[in-house]
Amino acid sequence: MDIKRNFETNCKKTGFWIILVLSIFIIISFIYLLTPLFRIICWSGILAFFIYPAYKFVKIKFFKNYKSLSAIFVMILFIIFIIGPLSLILLNFYYQLFSFLQNLQPMTEKDFSQYLEQLKNHPKIYLIISKFLSQIHIYLPQLQDKLAEFLSNLIQTGVQSLKNVIQIIVSFGFQLAFTLITLYYFLVDGDRIVKEILDLIPGEPYEKQKILKRVSLILKGVLYGNILTAIIQGFLALLIYFFLGIPQYLLWAFLTVLASFIPVFGTSLIWGPLVIYLLITGSYVKATILIIYAIIIISQIDNFIKPILIGEKTKIHNLLIFFSVLGGLIKFGALGLFLGPLILGLFLCIIEIYKIKWLNQTNNNQNYIEN
Repeated sequence: MDIKRNFETNCKKTGFWIILVLSIFIIISFIYLLTPLFRIICWSGILAFFIYPAYKFVKIKFFKNYKSLSAIFVMILFIIFIIGPLSLILLNFYYQLFSFLQNLQPMTEKDFSQYLEQLKNHPKIYLIISKFLSQIHIYLPQLQDKLAEFLSNLIQTGVQSLKNVIQIIVSFGFQLAFTLITLYYFLVDGDRIVKEILDLIPGEPYEKQKILKRVSLILKGVLYGNILTAIIQGFLALLIYFFLGIPQYLLWAFLTVLASFIPVFGTSLIWGPLVIYLLITGSYVKATILIIYAIIIISQIDNFIKPILIGEKTKIHNLLIFFSVLGGLIKFGALGLFLGPLILGLFLCIIEIYKIKWLNQTNNNQNYIEN
């Protein structure tokens, strides 16, 4: 009997390990299968997070809870008012970036003395810069060579990438089509997807709801409070750059969005040099308008927008946001602008889940000891 019992026990253990190994293999295979669609799934999830409140409103108010019609209607509006204008902006951005890279070409062929000669029309600025250059004149040849090499590499890389515009457009169209298809199912089945995820989390229903509420607050704090605020700042910057006739205004507006995540200095890293550029070119009125507009509106908009979007319940340190955006851009490109902070938000959610579960377990143990 003991031999038979040991044999059955060993068979059960062997069966368990075989099932475990097969399960891990299948899970890894499934993840590998979805790897080419990683960006599509991420973009769809991010868009669904932003669009879902509008979809829910339309479903209740206009289509009497018909999910498919509501999702299609919202997606049509999204294509008309968001995708259409955004495509035109991206096309214009492409031409402006190409023009900017072409304008950098002469800088690889001039030395600092030639630029200094051009500043003689602005005596005050010429005096300041000439004094500074006189202090570092020993290092000027090396600086000139390094700058020329850097700009040359930047131009070659940028122009080569932009020349593949047809390939970029085809790839963008393919990804957009599948993103919209995935977005449709995320909207229609969003509630069920969330329910399935909650079912996988151990714990009582009230604990899960508490966790879900906290997750929602953190994600809103990241996506609404930081990313959406940065986009609004970039849009406001775009308006003033366009109004003042600043060359490549779309490029500078995009850089303003990125700079908004940088702690302390923020958007001033972009509009500050543009003010200097306007002063050097003699556009004193434009420079005054830009600095007043930037200080009063662009730099202060986050203090006005964030409390409206997320209130005071969720605050995430700016340095964490900056690192998440920078890491996201390095690892995932443009998607990283959203995915980096989103991963940060999910990371903070995991910490919150751990704290909630740990505190509940600690409180239960304490109550048990007291009783």
